[in-house]
Amino acid sequence: MTEPAYRLEDLGDRRVLTVGGREYSTAYSARVVRMLVERKGPARAPQYFSFKETRGRLFLDPLFAYLRGRGARALEVLEVGCSFGHITEYLAERPEVRDITTFDTDPAFADIVRLKVEEMRLGRVREVRFLSNDETRQLPYPDRKFDLALVLGVVEHLPVRGRRQIVDEYYRVLAPGGHIAILDTPNRFFPLETHSVGLPLVQWLPAPLAFAYAKLGRPRRFRGVDYAEFVADGTGWRNASLAECLPSSGLEELDDVTEEVGYGWRFFRDTARSRSRRSLLPAFSLVCAGLRRLGSSPSLALPYLNLVLRKRGGR
Repeated sequence: MTEPAYRLEDLGDRRVLTVGGREYSTAYSARVVRMLVERKGPARAPQYFSFKETRGRLFLDPLFAYLRGRGARALEVLEVGCSFGHITEYLAERPEVRDITTFDTDPAFADIVRLKVEEMRLGRVREVRFLSNDETRQLPYPDRKFDLALVLGVVEHLPVRGRRQIVDEYYRVLAPGGHIAILDTPNRFFPLETHSVGLPLVQWLPAPLAFAYAKLGRPRRFRGVDYAEFVADGTGWRNASLAECLPSSGLEELDDVTEEVGYGWRFFRDTARSRSRRSLLPAFSLVCAGLRRLGSSPSLALPYLNLVLRKRGGR
C-alpha cells in the first residue's frame, strides 16, 4: 500500500504535519516527528501525538490513584516496551516515581525514546535499552529490583514460542510488595478479535486458516500482506490468554488486586463509550459476577485483559 505524501513545518512553538490535506499539530521536535514517520508511516504517525494524554491517563490514572492511597513514593519502575515513549513521559511526571527503566525490542522506537529523554529532559529516565526478543528471555536486571512493572499492550506481541519464559522475567524482577500491571491486552478467549484483524474467532484458528480468513474478511486491510508478514513475531492477532499473563509458578506469591485498583470489570464498565458496548453491559455484568462467584477472574469474560497483581511481602 502506497503511503500518502506529507509535509512537516516547524513553526517554532509547534510542528505541523500535513498528511492527505489534514494538519496535525504537535509540540514534539521535528527530529522526533521525522523518526516517527519513518517508523510508522505518515498516515499512522499522527495518532501517537496525543497518546500520553489519552492512553496514559486512561490506563494509568486509576493505578496511580491507588498507589498514592497506599502511600507509594520513590518508586523504581520498569516499563516493558516503551514504544513511542508516551507512557515514559507520563511516568516521568508522576511524583511517586523516582527512577524509570525501559526497553523495547524495536530499535527505532528505542532511538526515538532516547532522543525524547534528551530533548525533553526526562531526568527520571535512567535507561532506555534495545533488547532483542531472545534477550528479553533473561532480562539484564537483578531479582526483585522494581517496585512497579508496567506491561501495556505488550503480551499479545510476544513470540508465541517462549512467551511464558519472557513473562516470567517480569515477575522475577518485581520486588516484594511491588505491583505489576498488565494492561490493554486483547483476550484470546473473547470470541471477537478486536486488536489486529477484527474478525470473530480468527485468533483461535491455525495460522494458514487465519491468514486466508483475514484476506477474505478484510481484503483492503490485508492487501499486499503475505503469509510470512502475517505470522511474524509482533503482529498480535493471536491475542493472549490470562494464563500467559501470569507467572508459570502461578499465583501463590501474588495477590490479585485488579478490581480493588479499578480495572477488570470496573474498568470495562466505567470506560464504555459506544452505544453497543453500553447496551451489552448488563450481560457482561452477569457473566463477570458468575465468574467471580466461581473464584475466577472476571476479566476472562472481557475483550481486553487489564490486570494488577501485588507480590506478597515488603511494604
